[in-house]
Amino acid sequence: MSKEAELRKINTEIKVSINEASFISNSCRNKLIKMLGKTYDINLPVEDFARIDVELLDNGNINMRGDEYSRDMELSFEEVLVRYEEFKSQADEMLKRRGKKAFPNSEKNNIINLFIVFILGTFFVLLAIFGIKSFFAGRYTDCIWLLFIVFSWLIPSVRERFQQAFQYIKRKLK
Repeated sequence: MSKEAELRKINTEIKVSINEASFISNSCRNKLIKMLGKTYDINLPVEDFARIDVELLDNGNINMRGDEYSRDMELSFEEVLVRYEEFKSQADEMLKRRGKKAFPNSEKNNIINLFIVFILGTFFVLLAIFGIKSFFAGRYTDCIWLLFIVFSWLIPSVRERFQQAFQYIKRKLK
């Protein structure tokens, strides 16, 4: 295989790895880019852009977002290939480890939010029943619980939890 074809194949594999890391999280993508820079002894800046293009050059330099980051000493193409194999094995291991999470953080947070909403909803229903029964029984001081329920909806965090839970369920049912 020619040098250019081998380099094109490597750059395609790097892009695939970065895209895969981006699906896991931005921090995973940034760690992967740092790992690539460390492998080639280049200090790559890690920025939170929506899309980052990284291209390995045949002398061991890295082209990222149109800027070329160079090494102190150029590498031979064979050294570039050896270092790439080292990077590839580390990247695959990291992506496999990170991709194994049963529930990603956002998914886990949504499930916890659903649980909290269920508990709050049950609590509000019980308080509403108690408040309505107190009103019909003439115990107006106990009706304060009914007012507690009504005014709790004015607190943004409670209302937002219910909205987030509703949006999560709506997304999952699509």
